[in-house]
Amino acid sequence: MSNKFLFIGLDGCTYDVLDPLMAEGRMPRLQALIQNGARASLETTVPPITPTAWVSMSTGTNPGKHSIFEFLLRRGDQMDVPINSTLRDSPAVWDILSDLGKQVMVTNMPVTYPPKPLNGLMVSDFLTPLGKTDYTYPAELREELESRFGPYRLYITEVYTRGRVEQVLDQLYDELEYKTKVGCYLMQHKPWDFYFTHIWSTDRCQHELWHIMDPTHPMSDQAEVAKYRDKVLKFWEKVDESVGRLVDAAGPNATIMMGSDHGFGPITKFLCFNVWMIEEGLIQLKPGVLTALKKLFFKLGLTPEMGYRVSMAVGLAKLRLALGVTNRSSVQKLINKIMLSLADVDWSRTKAYSKGNYGQIFINLKGREPHGWVNPGAEYEAACAEVIRKLRSLKHPETGADLIGPIWRAEEIYSGPHVKDAPDISFLPADMRYKPLGTLDLTSNRFITDVYGNSGDHRMNGFYVANGPHIKPGTRMSANIVDIAPTILYLFGKPIPRDMDGSLLREMIDESFLTTNKPVYTDQEYESSEIESFSEEDNEEVRERLRSLGYLG
Repeated sequence: MSNKFLFIGLDGCTYDVLDPLMAEGRMPRLQALIQNGARASLETTVPPITPTAWVSMSTGTNPGKHSIFEFLLRRGDQMDVPINSTLRDSPAVWDILSDLGKQVMVTNMPVTYPPKPLNGLMVSDFLTPLGKTDYTYPAELREELESRFGPYRLYITEVYTRGRVEQVLDQLYDELEYKTKVGCYLMQHKPWDFYFTHIWSTDRCQHELWHIMDPTHPMSDQAEVAKYRDKVLKFWEKVDESVGRLVDAAGPNATIMMGSDHGFGPITKFLCFNVWMIEEGLIQLKPGVLTALKKLFFKLGLTPEMGYRVSMAVGLAKLRLALGVTNRSSVQKLINKIMLSLADVDWSRTKAYSKGNYGQIFINLKGREPHGWVNPGAEYEAACAEVIRKLRSLKHPETGADLIGPIWRAEEIYSGPHVKDAPDISFLPADMRYKPLGTLDLTSNRFITDVYGNSGDHRMNGFYVANGPHIKPGTRMSANIVDIAPTILYLFGKPIPRDMDGSLLREMIDESFLTTNKPVYTDQEYESSEIESFSEEDNEEVRERLRSLGYLG
C-alpha cells in the first residue's frame, strides 16, 4: 500500500491551458508526471464552482448529500447563508483517514474554516472571515508558520483594472511561493501519511488575466498583451516549479495526485436571469411610487454594473476589497434602497427567481419560500415546465442557435437529504462564454451584457494526474470529480463507504495490485462536521468578500 500520499489541488487548471504550455516546454515537471502516470479530463459538478466541486472531490459525494450547492446556501427560510465547514454534511477523505489512524495534513482547502480537530494538522482557506486568527489546528500552528514565513496568505485581493496587471501578478507569484514553502516545510518537519494542499492563484490568474493570455479576447488591450503576456506565462512556469518542489519534498516513493475543481475558458457576456424573468412575467414587481421610480432609474442605467464600470474607469475597482465589511455592507444596503433589487419584488405574484451562478432557478413555492406563492403539486410542476419551456426558447443573439444547453430538475442530478435545498432547475449555457449571473439580484438592466471585471471563468472539465508505485504509466482516461476520494481510500488499503457516489478508478491501477488487493466496501459512518452557530457578522463579511471577488455577480 502507499507509504506517503500527496494531493496537490491547482484550482481551475485545465488541459486547455496546460497542454499548450507543456508543448512549449514550460511545464516539464507536470509533463514528466503525466508521461509516467495517468491523466484524465475531470468532469466536475453542477454548478461548476469552487466550493461545490472541492467538497464533492474530498467527500466522494454529490451536493445532495454534502449540502454545499453554492457559496451561499438555502437554510430553512434563509437564502444567503455563506458556506463554512460546519455546514458540510459528509465526511472528507481526510476525516476518514484520520479516524482510521492515519496522520493527515490539510492546507488551504476551500470550506475548511473553522478547522476541525483531526489526527494531524489543518490550515483553513480563503473563506476564513477577515480578522479571524483561529484558522489553524492546532492553534499554535499559526504562530509557528507565521514566525517562519510571515503573515499567512489566506487571501488574494488584487483585481484587474487597466494598468494594474503588475500588481495582480505580483500577488499571484507571492501566494504561490508562500504556500509552496509552507507545504515543503510541513512535509519535511511534521509526521504525515496523507497531505492535501490547495493553490488558489491558478484560479485567480485565469479569472483576472485570461484576456492577457488570450489576445483574441474582446477585453484584450494589445499593448498590455505585448507587455505582460510572457510574464503571465512565466507564472505557469513557476506553478510547474512549485509542483516539482512539493513532489520532491514528498519523497521518491510517494503517490502523487493532482487535480482541479473545474476547468477554465473565456467569458464574453453576462446573462442576468432575473432581468429575463421580469421580462417573461415570472417575476412581478411591487406596485407603488418608490418601486416605479427605481424601475425608471433602472431603465436609465442606474445599476450595479454601471457603478462597477465607472469604478474601473477611474481606477477605483480595488476599493470593493478595501472598504471593510461594515462599510461594504452599508453600501450594499444603500444600493438596494436606491437601485431596483429583489427587495422590490411582489412575492405574492412571483413564480420563480434566480440565485447563483451558471444557471440556478428557484420556484417561489408555498411552505418553503418565506413568501411562497406557487402551490405544491400540479401548480409547482406546471411552473417548472413553464420555466424550462421558456429557457429552451432562448436563442443566441448572434447565431440564432439555442442559448441554453442542458437543463435539469433537482432530482435528476442530485440525490440525498439535501435535495430539498437545491435549485429547482439548473442549467448551463450552450456557449460557456455566456455566463449566467443570478446572485446579485439585478446586476444589469439588460439580460445580456458585455463582461466587465473577470475575463475568464469556469468550465465543466478540470484536470487530473496520478503518479506512483501502483499507477500504470501512460494511462489516458475520463473521470468524475467524485471518483477521487474512493480511489484515495483504496490506495491506502481502507474500506470505501458505500454512501460515496464515486467509483474506484480501476483503469489507472496496476492489474497485479488490483488482483491482490480487492476493494472493500463498508456501511460504517464516519464523523463529519457538526452544525455550529456562525455569527451574522462573519457571514456578512464573507458575503461581501465573495461579491468583491466576482463570485456573486
